[in-house]
Amino acid sequence: MIRPVCCHSDGSRGYQQALDDFGITKLLAKLSNYSQADNSIRIHLGCEELESVAAILITQFTESINGQLIAKYLHTIHHSNWDIIPGCIKPKFQPQSIHLPTNFPDKVKAPHFLYGDKLRWRFQRSNTDWGIVIGRFYNFASHRCCWMWCYLIWLSKDSPSAAWMVADTAWEDDLEPFG
Repeated sequence: MIRPVCCHSDGSRGYQQALDDFGITKLLAKLSNYSQADNSIRIHLGCEELESVAAILITQFTESINGQLIAKYLHTIHHSNWDIIPGCIKPKFQPQSIHLPTNFPDKVKAPHFLYGDKLRWRFQRSNTDWGIVIGRFYNFASHRCCWMWCYLIWLSKDSPSAAWMVADTAWEDDLEPFG
């Protein structure tokens, strides 16, 4: 069974990091205690079964790769000069046009945060930045392969990064209310 990076020696940390980076650790975790949303199916797999099922799924995915999907990803990367991180390459994500959606603003998800909201970055629990929303814009998020809201945050004077900048931008899913 795969253990967290902190449980490994220095020699295997790179291997574990690669498993994490390519989503294998998440796949194994999800498969190990799989259940349907309605709880009609619950599966608890042992280590050997888990590795076998993961290998079968990866093999099936590899055999069913769609050339048009790959071409869309390459088009997005080449024409927008973005580095699409590995988290973007998931079957559920389809790269969309880098042009503003035709249904904007009528059919897009409303922004979650309002001007004046006090927010902090969600994934940095220690030494995190925080501030107040002073603007927002709808933009193509290459890390999610979709359009979403991005916020302009005026940093608090006590925020760690305030020593070298007064404002920063952050995607909606990277922020949470603060204070």
